[in-house]
Amino acid sequence: MAPERKNLKNIIILILLIVICITVITVSFRQSDIFTNFRLLTLDYFKPVQEKTFQAFAPVAKFFINLRDYVNLKEKLEALELENALMMKDYSENINLKIENDALRKLAGMDIRSDYQAEAAKVIGYYNTRWQSEIIINKGKSSGVVEGMAVVNEKGLVGIVILASSSTSNVRLLTDPQSSVGARILSSRKLGLVEGGSDKNIYLNYIASGELVFKGDILITSEYGKFVPAEILIGRIKRVGPTGQTLYRQIEVEPFVDFRTLEYVLIIKG
Repeated sequence: MAPERKNLKNIIILILLIVICITVITVSFRQSDIFTNFRLLTLDYFKPVQEKTFQAFAPVAKFFINLRDYVNLKEKLEALELENALMMKDYSENINLKIENDALRKLAGMDIRSDYQAEAAKVIGYYNTRWQSEIIINKGKSSGVVEGMAVVNEKGLVGIVILASSSTSNVRLLTDPQSSVGARILSSRKLGLVEGGSDKNIYLNYIASGELVFKGDILITSEYGKFVPAEILIGRIKRVGPTGQTLYRQIEVEPFVDFRTLEYVLIIKG
């Protein structure tokens, strides 16, 4: 047994010596012409095999590269979508803030006489049916608002408060069929009532058939309203019906206020 173990040990030592010698020779001749020529010969010999192998595996490699790029692009797309959503949110908030500031600035610049107090309010609801035209505003009795007060914006009269709770109020618009406001024709000073119709148009009523009324005449509020101040702009005369057998003229009014775009208003508190 001892001689066999000694022979095995000698064999292992011999193998190690051979490996070391080969390594030394390889390192020594790596930069030599012989080694270079051997590499060139090897490249030339395996060139056809390498080309075939590359052609065979290129689509597979390309597929995995595209898959990796797709995953990366998906992550980038999700990141861009999140960034875009945040930018749109900021943009929307900035635009809304600008619109609100512009609207309040216009209201603040209105020429309200010094003997009247005004309360700014925001429109938070809108009813528009054949028999009803109202808005809801975010100010009520806690802000000193009561029924009958006039509501205006920078263009003119909007309507009248008809119901006030603690923190909100309903405003009847001029287009409401139940709306009725005392008015004067600015040029002739003739008195009448501006009333809403079921067709959502506004009419100046109770002007005698024989009175001269002209298209384009300006209408303002009269001085006889309990809560509505005088000389607030209402609109201009749009159409004057022909004189006939009726007692009063048929006069259609075009309001200055665009009721479809109301956002902020002023309540004249008196």
